[in-house]
Amino acid sequence: MMELSVVLISKNQAWSIRRLIQSVLQATSFVSSKEIILIDSASTDQTVGLASRYPVSIIVLEPGQRLSPAIGRYVGYKQSRGEYILFLDGDTELIPGWLEHALRVMRETADVGAVTGVVMNLPTSAIAQELRESTHNTQTPTSREVLWCNYGGGGAAVYRRSVLEQVGTFNPYLSAEEEPELGIRIRHAGYRLLQLDHPMAFHYNDAPVAVSTALSRRRRNFHLGIGQAARCHLGTKLFWRWIKERWWDPTAALLMAAGLGSAFLSLLTRNFMWLGFWILGLCLLIGSLTFRKRSLGGALVAAFNWLIMAEGFFRGFLMRPLPPENFHADVLVAHDPRDRDLVMAALVSKNLDTKLQHSPHRT
Repeated sequence: MMELSVVLISKNQAWSIRRLIQSVLQATSFVSSKEIILIDSASTDQTVGLASRYPVSIIVLEPGQRLSPAIGRYVGYKQSRGEYILFLDGDTELIPGWLEHALRVMRETADVGAVTGVVMNLPTSAIAQELRESTHNTQTPTSREVLWCNYGGGGAAVYRRSVLEQVGTFNPYLSAEEEPELGIRIRHAGYRLLQLDHPMAFHYNDAPVAVSTALSRRRRNFHLGIGQAARCHLGTKLFWRWIKERWWDPTAALLMAAGLGSAFLSLLTRNFMWLGFWILGLCLLIGSLTFRKRSLGGALVAAFNWLIMAEGFFRGFLMRPLPPENFHADVLVAHDPRDRDLVMAALVSKNLDTKLQHSPHRT
């Protein structure tokens, strides 16, 4: 079996794809048996063309279908062959040194299902040369157990294939939260998730903490994931464990339900005391957030984000879960690094229409 598969996911990231691939090639140079797979979600910029200049296998998902990071990771896993699988997002950069330690831990510790590291968030305009030099560390890093693998950098982690074959890989039907949901299944099966105290990747992101960011995430259905996963695990041992670990969305939904209930009760009884109590509680919450954030604007943005989270939790929970074995993705083009002309030719003609049939395990 091949030792390492590296699965990259991208969408309109021509600004960062070369940096990512170059960093992966450098950081994996010590691995003798490896493959690099890019799953592109119908990019309309030069992402695929730039990536095709490197020894990378490329699968372009066809536009017009539902696309998400979970689908990209799922398709990448199904195409991979490695004993260990490293997942990275298109807006990250792999830092040399971490992978050696991560693979050593995986080889030496059989009950470790996945290993992640420290992801450093930077603006997209950052030049990380000085940071790259400062992250060089030859000491053996310490590790700690975590609940899931690195939310701060997407699904940035290396997973053991045998564990994913046992518990199932990323759920392609989740609009978000696929990393924590996979993490809870891995831990439920008796495996550990470790974070090494060693820089793993730079994550380039300019998204501000603002109402516009919350609305953008809502448009992309990123707030549905916690509710979707809760519905998937309803009636199982994992349901309350999931609610406890991802408490903020259920709490926001509970507060919204209390507000709607108090408004209905006030209208029904013509006594607005109940609604008044709820409004008073909301004002106290905003006041507490203002004190903590030292900003009324920041508190109002946080309150609005909670409203969006509550709505997303309800919507996600009401969605009927679908079995991943029924999932398929339409592929516009599959590209082998030995034939670099195939990608661009197929993107122009759009005459390749194949389907990836999948059959993941479920718990």
